[in-house]
Amino acid sequence: MDAQLEALLNQLLEAERAGHVLLDAMTQETADPQIKALFANFTDIEVGDAAVLEGLMRLHGGTPSAKTSDFANKVLSIDNLHEQINVLSRGQAWVARKVEQALVLNPPPDIAAFLKEMANRHRHNMEWARAQAIKAFDE
Repeated sequence: MDAQLEALLNQLLEAERAGHVLLDAMTQETADPQIKALFANFTDIEVGDAAVLEGLMRLHGGTPSAKTSDFANKVLSIDNLHEQINVLSRGQAWVARKVEQALVLNPPPDIAAFLKEMANRHRHNMEWARAQAIKAFDE
């Protein structure tokens, strides 16, 4: 596996793990059943994405990182759930940008297909988080 691609995929893997930790914690912070359900769904997606990334990296001769990025800790240090959601949105956008950087490296077709799906999921989650932040300001 190309070293630059492996490094980007590991950044994504570490971010997905952080997303899981973050969303799990944020689920505990809210009493809103709709937001709880969405966070739980997003958590499942993060866990699934991490597992697929690990498998694809191994399949193509890469070594998956065992680390988790510090993004979750940064967001959880914010005391306001709505501001956490706002930062979460920016994190989702960051993942989509990193995916685009990985796609420029011409990864194998199975990795490219997965990354495109992953980017779309993160863009969707980003838009949801932005909408929630706007809604919070209207209340």
